[in-house]
Amino acid sequence: MADIYMIRGGFFGWEFTHKLLYIIFGLILCIYDWKKNKRKDYFWVFIFGTILYLGSEIMLFLFGGRVMQEKFLFGINITSMHWLTIPLLAVADVVMLAVIALFFADRLRNSETRKKWGILFVIWVICRDIIPYVILYGLGYNFATISEGNPLIPSRRNMIEMGTLIALSIMVAIALIWLFKTDKKSRKRGLYMIGVMLILMTAWTFGEWFSGQRWIEIGSEGGPWTLAPPLLQFGMLLYDIVIEMGLFTLCFLAVPSLLKLIKKQE
Repeated sequence: MADIYMIRGGFFGWEFTHKLLYIIFGLILCIYDWKKNKRKDYFWVFIFGTILYLGSEIMLFLFGGRVMQEKFLFGINITSMHWLTIPLLAVADVVMLAVIALFFADRLRNSETRKKWGILFVIWVICRDIIPYVILYGLGYNFATISEGNPLIPSRRNMIEMGTLIALSIMVAIALIWLFKTDKKSRKRGLYMIGVMLILMTAWTFGEWFSGQRWIEIGSEGGPWTLAPPLLQFGMLLYDIVIEMGLFTLCFLAVPSLLKLIKKQE
């Protein structure tokens, strides 16, 4: 059976300056909510998200589930600095996106702040994901000028690596158990977080796909790799959006909630 790979051929695959800035932005949101609402929920999401997803990234690295080429931070080649690149990759790509999703979710579920933050959320999605990728598509721009199947693609991740699938299944199960068993208001918070994450990931994923920066390949571990059929491509991109991001990142909220570190919603 051929393996299935998520390919990222663009800027976000190798430019770690962007990842660092994304982490800083997410931490600013944590501090803002802490000062504004006198709670540390976002810090707990950040901490547990980092612990849970960092383990996944380390596993991918050790077993060759994710293969990346050169990585740069402020123009400095940091490819061999795994102690730096793996945490940056884990936190920026997933954890901080979960913080951003919860930040918007908390404000969209509140009727008093829904209109203001709803407008800001739409602006965020348009400016962050829609306009840039429409421009790239119009320019016919290819970040890396590397075609499908090329072994030098910036980022190739095995989506069906067994260890990752087992860990992912456990985390998703924990998130769903918490979602069904928690109180009504906390469940609403979790559902809003999932909803916002799905919107963010749909815009981001299909924006990259639309502009030729993300796609699905199939093949053996050492290659050769070919472009997956359209139905499989769509299915795996949807799997990444709903399962790997939507439901998995919910456990960043569920675990500290189960440990009573995040209080039930009043």
